[in-house]
Amino acid sequence: MLQEEHNYLKGKEIAKRLGISDRSVRNYVKDLNDNYLIDSKILTNKNKGYILTGAVEDIKVSEHFEFEERMFFIVKFLLDADDWITYEEIAESLYFSNQTIRLDVIKIQKMIEEQYQNLKIESVIFKGVRLTGSEIEKRLLLEGLSKITTLNKSKFIESFAYHFKDWLEKPSLEESLNFFQEKSSGLQIPNNPETTISIMSYLIISLRRVAQQHYCDYNFDTTDLIKIESTKEFEVAKSIMHDYGNQAKIIIPDVEIIYFSFYLISQRLMFSASDDHSLSVPKDLKEGVMKALKLLDQIYHSNFSEDEQLLSGLIMHLARDMYPLLFNFYIENSFITTIKKEYIQGYYMAVSFANDLKKSLHLHLPENEIGYIAIHFASFIERSKTKNVKIAILTSRHQSVGYLLKKELERRYTNASITTPMCDKADFDKASLSEYDLIVSFGPISLNQHNVIIINGIPVEKDYRAIDNIMKKMNYVFVTKIDYFTREKYTNKEKLLRGLLSSIGTPEMMESILDREEFSTTDISDGIAIPHPLLTSNLEKTKIAVAIQEKPLDWGSQFVDLIIMIVPGKDDQKMTSRIMEEIYHIIKDPELLETAKKATNLEEFNQIIENREMRT
Repeated sequence: MLQEEHNYLKGKEIAKRLGISDRSVRNYVKDLNDNYLIDSKILTNKNKGYILTGAVEDIKVSEHFEFEERMFFIVKFLLDADDWITYEEIAESLYFSNQTIRLDVIKIQKMIEEQYQNLKIESVIFKGVRLTGSEIEKRLLLEGLSKITTLNKSKFIESFAYHFKDWLEKPSLEESLNFFQEKSSGLQIPNNPETTISIMSYLIISLRRVAQQHYCDYNFDTTDLIKIESTKEFEVAKSIMHDYGNQAKIIIPDVEIIYFSFYLISQRLMFSASDDHSLSVPKDLKEGVMKALKLLDQIYHSNFSEDEQLLSGLIMHLARDMYPLLFNFYIENSFITTIKKEYIQGYYMAVSFANDLKKSLHLHLPENEIGYIAIHFASFIERSKTKNVKIAILTSRHQSVGYLLKKELERRYTNASITTPMCDKADFDKASLSEYDLIVSFGPISLNQHNVIIINGIPVEKDYRAIDNIMKKMNYVFVTKIDYFTREKYTNKEKLLRGLLSSIGTPEMMESILDREEFSTTDISDGIAIPHPLLTSNLEKTKIAVAIQEKPLDWGSQFVDLIIMIVPGKDDQKMTSRIMEEIYHIIKDPELLETAKKATNLEEFNQIIENREMRT
């Protein structure tokens, strides 16, 4: 695809064409660069997308794709087996050696341990292996491995027929696909390849298991269960499951419809404004959210728990996602990278909230879900902003133009409190004007201050640029200087984290730093990571350490070359939040970011940051 374009191609466009998520695109690009491309490379630009450089004349010999394929069929064999299945049986079916299959099973077990809570592969000598645990997690494991990237219906059918051979014949698959597409058009299900592949895979696997009398566990308390029947997802799940059951001549238990509803919720396929208000929210969830917000009140010295919009928004959001999360459904969020970059403060607070919620409800929020939670906190931050910049507009006889200027500045600067004092330029009270951060005067004024802007007539772009420069100076003054700077080369992420912590005298924070990375990696975009601990330190004030790497380090979801570590001082989380906001303004300026990455020492880096208000 990139070879044919000879130009940049946006990640969303690639995802759309291939029928996959943005995250999958990023993973595949990384995989191609790391494991396959020899004389070529896929470059990434945050604004333009992806471009292929060099000539793809050859690729590295690799068994990576073969392993992915074997992994799917091994799990499928394990799922189909009534009890134990030997390595020899699997090896014979896949035409690989026993040793290869044994190594594959070890890799699969490791993946299961990392991603699934109630699933495991048991291995016993002279018996073989078997997959045990939660029925829904068994299905989700195979469904996750069956995501096929195809572009049209013919390839679609071929891929499904290949992956689910022995389960469905090709004519039956074609009939099922046509049936689903007819159903989806009447049920407001998005008509795109990724959605069709996901739902069809889930249905094929579920119907196979139900036909074999393997049912999902009904192990939730019905008294606390949200009224899933009132949601759009339940309506769609019931319609599809019943029709497919009738077609396959099998009875679909109600529990299967409930789990399919959870699956549809996790996929973020449909939204209805009326759904949320009809949900019966579990009492434990309400109490858990309130408890987590009150803890944030103490940490940030704020009033999260008193904000009704934040409280109700979080409760209703989690009421929909609670059960998909409890049963380990993967939550789709194609905007996670944008959220982590655009809402740094909100995401920082959302991670703290997720950590507290895990303790009170034992509910683990994955990275994608934290991204949605971050939007609620970002909205709270905007609502809570105070008018911390005072502007006076001296209009004299230009009252109409002054009024229009006032409205325009209020639109541009939400944190500004703007007044038009009743005084003439020739006769004004200097003392009263001294309390203003910025004074805009229509015509000359005998006031020798750096914060005075003179406008002659109707404001033009030059006047707005002058105002903007002063506003930048006032709003974006870096409150905390960098405490440590290094360009020392590190071979991996963990060594760098340990090195920075030791340099600022807080090696004991390593465990908390790693706990934070487990929630969600702290890389954002443009080669930047902002590692920080979940807990505060014993420092009197927050410390910041910066590392710049000539060779970017793998940080989890991307490679980074600028690392800004923040270690909050005791009772200093509010300051840390402010620093997060300031870092956001740095990374939003590409030229400043590029200049900062060229700094060679601590003084130079600090000076670059401090002088950024001089930029236009």
